[in-house]
This record gives sequence, structure tokens and C-alpha cells, in this order.
Amino acid sequence: MRGAAWTVLTSVSSRTVGLAGTLLLTRFLDPDTYGEVSLAAIVITTATTFSNCGLSQYLVSKPDAGRAAAFHATFYFTLLGLVALGVVLALGRPIGVLVNATGIDRYLPGLAFAAVLERVGTVQDRILVRDMRFRAVGLLRSVGEVVFSGVSVTLAATGAGAWWGGGNAVVVASIARSVVRLVTLSTVTPRREWLEPCRITWTKTRELFAFGLPMSVATLAGFGSRRWDNLVFSHHFGQGAAGIYNLAYNLADIPATQIGETIGDVLVPSFAKMESGARRKSALMLSLRQMMLLIAPLAFGLGAVAPALTATFLDRRWAGIETEMVILSVLSAVRPLGWIGSSYLQVENRPRAIMILESLKTVTVVLGMHLLAGWAPRSIATGEHWACVAVGLAFGLNTLSYMGLLRKKDGIPLRAQLAELAPPVLACGPMVLAVVAFEHAFAGAAAPGVRLAAEVVLGGLVFVPSALVLAPRTAREFLGLLATAVQRRRGEAEAAVS
Repeated sequence: MRGAAWTVLTSVSSRTVGLAGTLLLTRFLDPDTYGEVSLAAIVITTATTFSNCGLSQYLVSKPDAGRAAAFHATFYFTLLGLVALGVVLALGRPIGVLVNATGIDRYLPGLAFAAVLERVGTVQDRILVRDMRFRAVGLLRSVGEVVFSGVSVTLAATGAGAWWGGGNAVVVASIARSVVRLVTLSTVTPRREWLEPCRITWTKTRELFAFGLPMSVATLAGFGSRRWDNLVFSHHFGQGAAGIYNLAYNLADIPATQIGETIGDVLVPSFAKMESGARRKSALMLSLRQMMLLIAPLAFGLGAVAPALTATFLDRRWAGIETEMVILSVLSAVRPLGWIGSSYLQVENRPRAIMILESLKTVTVVLGMHLLAGWAPRSIATGEHWACVAVGLAFGLNTLSYMGLLRKKDGIPLRAQLAELAPPVLACGPMVLAVVAFEHAFAGAAAPGVRLAAEVVLGGLVFVPSALVLAPRTAREFLGLLATAVQRRRGEAEAAVS
């Protein structure tokens, strides 16, 4: 609970700055440029994720592996990353033709350099997570995101006609973020823990890759399910439409990424340090209901305020983005539940199960988007909107798949799992109705910014009592966990002073 509090607090703070930076960036980049550089970043990140080989997950899941394992992970992690990035740079132009964005190759070298720096920092980040130093992890990640937002907006605003303007503003900002993260992580991570040389042995290498390769496939599939849809979208509708979709996805995905993902980072080492399977199962159920209590109101609330949000911050070039945000807000509510299941199975040493479920999710996203974007009836919705529907359906099915596996392998009834999730979702109903009614009543009578602020406040005021009435057990449990964490923190501070 305390680890999650630190990571969520720092993540939300940095994401607030990042969100402001992204919205400001849209003032200086048109959808074509934004889509093009975003697609280039996806290609580079695909290469780095493909070459991960589960080595970073090994460091977190095996906290007692020792320094020799950490050095092996550092060695292979860096070497494989360089090879993968080299291949992408060589194939940059054909990849651009395939995804209907022929100009992405000019952004790839700078983004690849940033990725190399980021890989070195990732090993140190994982060691801090392994040691449950969540405060340092959260703060350093936040610093990197703030640097990225500040540099990208500044360069885009001042670089019209200059080499650092346009999409290159994002490239330079990515390099700046990686440099800052590497330097700051190196100051707080003991060098002996990851860089102390040792002899590379076949025994340790085999141990790392036996665990890591299935996890690597799962990680790549998880990344693919979140990013390869952009490539499919661009293939069907062009890089300008892909830019609008990418921004809509990133905005709708804020609750899942900035809260759900950070809690997922906390859960792996927390589950790993629990000695009994019964305690781990109990913690799993608690995590499911508390995650939904945190994520559901943010996800559905973001969808409800989408019209006012986009009218406040975006101009006519981004028309239509609010509908895509509303549809995609569903995925933000269900996606973190898959992370909880993955964290639990990872510690239970079932990487192959994760690999299979994540691979199926990626296939469902890519194939579903391709089919619905091309063949769904236009009399009901546009091709772009059907593509967004495909994403929500795929993540919903993935969550049910994890639940089904937990029922089959761990004896946790599916009905019991759904019962943990239903009350927080129901508590969102009155909030959404109140916000939507307010938007319809005042759409033409108040400025967009005023409506947005009023809707956020209204949503919070309605959800809190709604949660206490419709999800009383989960809401009171959350308050109890929060109070216990605060009291324990105070007790430790007083003991340190005395």
C-alpha cells in the first residue's frame, strides 16, 4: 500500500505535467507530424522490447539471485538491445512503407540513441524495484517525464523552420529524458549491484533465459497489444488519422498507465516476499477490488468529460478525437486487471501462461482492429470508431482469460472475482450520469474550460458518496489501508527521531 502510494503519487504528478505538455505540443505539431514521430517511436520501442528477453523481469522476480545474475542481465540486456536497434535502423524505410508513413526513418537514429541510454538505466530501475525502493523509483521516473515535457514543448514552440523543430523536438526531448534518467539512477543505485564484472557462465545464462524468454514473449505481446494497433490504424487510415488515434489512446489510457501500471510494479516484489500461497491469494483478491475502485472512476470519468476536455485544449485539426476517447476509456478500466493477474502468475513462476495469454491478446487487438476497420458496417459507426471498439473488446477478453486461468489453476471462482469488481463499477454510474447531464445542459452556455472544471468537481462530489453506498466494503477497506499506512509511516518517523 505504501509502495503503491509513492509510485502513484509521483506518477500522477509527473503525468499531470506530461499531459499538459502533450496538449501544448498539439498546438505546434499537426496530426501528420505527431503521428509520424509517434509511429517512429513505436518501431524503436518494439525493437527494444523484442530484445528484452525477460531479463529485467528476472531481476525483480528473483530478488535473491545475487550480483552475478544482475551483471549477466546487464551484459545481455545491453548487447541484445544494440543488435535489435541496428536491425531496425537498417530496415527503417521498408517499415515506413508498410505502415503508410514513409518519413519515419529520419527520426529513427535519434530515438535509437535515446533507447540505448534508456536500456542501461532500466537495469538500475529494476534493481531499485527489486529492493522495494519505490520512493526513489517514482521520483526519478517523474523527473524524466518532466524533462521530456519541458524540452519537447520548448523546442516545438521555438523551432519553427529550425532543425530542432517539428518532430525532432520529440526526438531531442527523448534523448534528454534518457540522459537525465541514466545520470540520476546511477547516483542512487549501488554500482556493485549491476556493474561489478563477473565471469559469464553458461549455467547462469541458461537460468536467465529459461525464465526470461517466455516472459520476453509475454512482454513483447503486451507492448504489441498497446502499440501495434497504431501501425494497423496508420495502414488503414493514414498517419494523420493515426496521430489523432494515438493522442486519444494516450489520453484515455492515463488512469491505466499512470496508476494501474505503477501498482503493477509494486505488486511483483510484494507478492514475491509473501511466504504462503494463501496469503498471496488473499492479496490478489484485495488488489483486484482496490484497483477497480481506483481506476474505474478515473477511466469512465475521463470518458464523460472528453467533450469538454478536447474543446478546452485542442483545435479543429484534432476534430473527432473526443468520440475515440469515449470508446477507448473502456480499455483503461479493464487493462490493469490483466497486470494484476500477470504479476501474480509471474511470482507463481508461470511465465508460459503469461506468454500465451499476452500473445492471444495481441493477436486479438491487431486482427480485430484490421477486421472491424475494414469490414464493419459504416451505417453504425465509422471505420476509425470500429477500430477503437476492437481494442476495448480485446482487453476485456484478456481480463476474462486471466480470471479463467486463476479459476482453473488456483481454485479462485470466477464469480468471486467478478463480485470483487462489480461494486466499484456500479458506483461509477451516478457519476457518469451527472457529468453527461451537466455537459448537455451547459454545452452552449459556458466556456469549455469552465465546463471541464465544473464536471471534474461534480464527478468527484458524486462518486465519493456513491462508492460508500454502492461499494461500502471496498471503499472502507481502502480508507483503512490508507490510515494504517499513514500511521505506520508516522511510527517509523518517530522511532527514527527518538
